[in-house]
Amino acid sequence: MRHKFPGLLKDKTAAGSTRWRVRVEGQPNRKIRIPMGPGEPGFHEHYWAARAGDQIQTVKPKTATPRSLDALVERYLDHLAAKVERGQASPLTLKGHRSLLTRALEVTDPEGDRMGSLDADMPTAAFLHMRDAFPSGAGHNLVKALRAAYAFGVERDLVASADPVRAVRREHRSGGGAVAWSVDDFRRFVAHHRPGTTARLWLMLSLNVLPRIGDVPGLGWQHLNEGILFYQPEKRGSAPVSVPLLGWTREELERHPGTKGGPFIRTESGKPFRSPEALRNRIQKWTASAKLPKGRTQHGVRKGAAALLVAAGANQYEVMAVMAHTEAKTSEIYTRSAERARLAAAGIARLDSLNLEKVDHDDSSVVHISNKSQ
Repeated sequence: MRHKFPGLLKDKTAAGSTRWRVRVEGQPNRKIRIPMGPGEPGFHEHYWAARAGDQIQTVKPKTATPRSLDALVERYLDHLAAKVERGQASPLTLKGHRSLLTRALEVTDPEGDRMGSLDADMPTAAFLHMRDAFPSGAGHNLVKALRAAYAFGVERDLVASADPVRAVRREHRSGGGAVAWSVDDFRRFVAHHRPGTTARLWLMLSLNVLPRIGDVPGLGWQHLNEGILFYQPEKRGSAPVSVPLLGWTREELERHPGTKGGPFIRTESGKPFRSPEALRNRIQKWTASAKLPKGRTQHGVRKGAAALLVAAGANQYEVMAVMAHTEAKTSEIYTRSAERARLAAAGIARLDSLNLEKVDHDDSSVVHISNKSQ
């Protein structure tokens, strides 16, 4: 892309985010990174400073200013980390809130100041500004994290009120979430990954237990007793899962004797996966090699298998038990469309019982279609 600003460079980082850099005038091999591009508040100040060889510092200070957003977020995250240590909060919540809030602190206001450096008692417009700096889904989650931080702050007199952030709508235009695997996806995967492969074992286990990605690396022989797989999902509030080991899962496990005594799913070198992220990356490689469409994930297996359960006749409460849901409305997401299809089929079948040749007309000219048995 061409710009009218000499020495301005735009490229992508390895993570896919946009990066702006400026060549120092007279030193073409020296580049200074700036936090925004043309048209954004503070751009001209950062651009001309970089051209002159200077970099305006917008980083978080080592010590947060009292009553600032930096200070509030720091106290909140410390509090949340302590709750995780005591088993009162999920590590996933801490990870998500830390990532979102840390990024929000670095958003700059129209004058070019870091939001984290400002007084924590902000108007609603400030929270809207931070929310709108994120993509829709991330902005939705950021508002949730900010509300939690401000609720914490109000209780400890760190901020005057949480009302301004509560007034922000958590805009979220759902993209439908993870793509549910289709029957064809399942068939293509098992056709490509033959018996004895880790990829096949992963799918067999995933269909058997319907776990979340965070639970898979730790699932192992310690959870299997007399043909029953029992484990407590990591996600806070999840119900325990207890399901029988299916025949095809048992057959596949027998092809992996090296897993005895430890986790079921191993790397190519026979070691357990070190994190859910490492397994997630491996799943992407397995699905790509099977030529499945992009976006087929662990959660997509979970959604696709839930739909298969319903298609096989499972009711909402059976799906709840298998998927470790504690509220029927969660499982209803998976059962609603299939249930509607069954009801529609049953409803349309009732037309078969009607005698269209026998109709009655009353005084108001309403046509009644009589049942054959009448």
